[in-house]
Amino acid sequence: MNRFNYVIIAALRANITCSQAPLVNKYVSKQRFATRFAVLLAFAVLLFSPSSATIINIPDDYTTIQAGIDSSVDGDTVLVQPGTYVENINFNGHNIVLGSLFLTTGDASYIEQTVIDGNSAGSVVTFESGEDSTAAIRGFKLLHGYNHMGGGIYCHSSSPLISNNIITLNVTDDYGLGVGIYLSNHHGKIHGNIIKNNFPNVSNVNGGGIYGVSCSCEFINNLVLNNSTGFATDYSWSKGGGICLENCECLLSNNVFYNNRAVASVPQGGGIYVYASEIVILNNTILDNTFGPYAARYELEHYNSDVTIINSIIWSSWQDEVIFGWAPYPVVSYSDIKGSYNGEENINLNPLFVDPENSDFHLLPGSPCIDTGDPNSPLDPDSTRADMGALFFDQTVSIDDLFQISLRYTLAQNYPNPFNASTTIKYELPNQARVTIDIYDILGRKVTTLIDRQQQAGYHQAIWQADDFSSGMYFYKIQAGDYIESKKMLLLK
Repeated sequence: MNRFNYVIIAALRANITCSQAPLVNKYVSKQRFATRFAVLLAFAVLLFSPSSATIINIPDDYTTIQAGIDSSVDGDTVLVQPGTYVENINFNGHNIVLGSLFLTTGDASYIEQTVIDGNSAGSVVTFESGEDSTAAIRGFKLLHGYNHMGGGIYCHSSSPLISNNIITLNVTDDYGLGVGIYLSNHHGKIHGNIIKNNFPNVSNVNGGGIYGVSCSCEFINNLVLNNSTGFATDYSWSKGGGICLENCECLLSNNVFYNNRAVASVPQGGGIYVYASEIVILNNTILDNTFGPYAARYELEHYNSDVTIINSIIWSSWQDEVIFGWAPYPVVSYSDIKGSYNGEENINLNPLFVDPENSDFHLLPGSPCIDTGDPNSPLDPDSTRADMGALFFDQTVSIDDLFQISLRYTLAQNYPNPFNASTTIKYELPNQARVTIDIYDILGRKVTTLIDRQQQAGYHQAIWQADDFSSGMYFYKIQAGDYIESKKMLLLK
């Protein structure tokens, strides 16, 4: 009974100490003090490195990042000032920390400001010389890489920390692996990254966001969204729009997989694909990775794998089933699964997110996922029972306080959009007002009224059940006092 997932579950439930228990004890909390940890870790690296370690400044000491890496020795830190660096960098076996000013300040704005542009000349970042866990890349925007494996980051037989980066707009070629990140025989940590909009212009790609093979990794607090495996062609095959793991032993905790696509004539696993692996999925949000022609039908597909799912949300606005695969079947508990799933205390209820289309996956007040996680899990940071999903609902902020945050009139885009039968419209009022929300068809005819009453200041939502309406474009209009705004939405049946 030493299998990875059993050890994790035992540690979670019994709060025991064992070789794998620290994975749960350290990372189960949802987004717990992430920035504080990042800053403390950065200072620890700088303060407690060997006395001979050097801080190499780019571009003051060297004009290119690669030159700084090449001049470094193990234990050094290469600190990069804001700017765009058109390079394809290789750590070349140097166990160093490469960071933007985010490393020393914790200011996330430096991530967007410090860009490494691969210029389609290879992977943006390469680890292939046995770099160990003391090597790290932290706080960069990595884009425009192009490689057969790992357009953004290529990592083979190395185990660096990959943390707090934005990995975007990278490309692989036909039959490529890992458009954003490719990992082979990697035993490190991938923490706090945004992996988005990586999209090959070909087919037969596995791992739109991440591909991992023969790895024992920790994927913690990552946002993986809008990645794709390419286009569907005759007899094309692709796996894992968000992440594809084969022959791996991994912990996935507090990640969000949203709006990724496995696209092919035979697509598998819109959000996650797992083969011959042992995987623990703990407090993840896996949402709407199944929309579009030739896209994978299921959020999660598994084959010949041991998969354990705890405190997670797996939901689709378009499909009634979200998990598919062959025996052994996942062990699922205390999770919100669309279409239901056998297991302990699972539910099948709309999780009610704040605004997924704008990357806000927090839970709304009244969500059925609040305080319904495993009671034996560590408490949320607000000292309440664990929630389901990647981001907890902070109950130290009262509902009245939440409403007082509202400072302006806002009408959000409906979600989901396009939709089938039901969609949610959210809006914000800075003051008490008489509110009407009307729905119009493409010809401008009013077809129904959702809201017509006085409402208090704060956040509100209306749900349109469109079962009796035909497919097509519709408009919704809000009027609250002198405030009037309208948006369009698409009903597909």
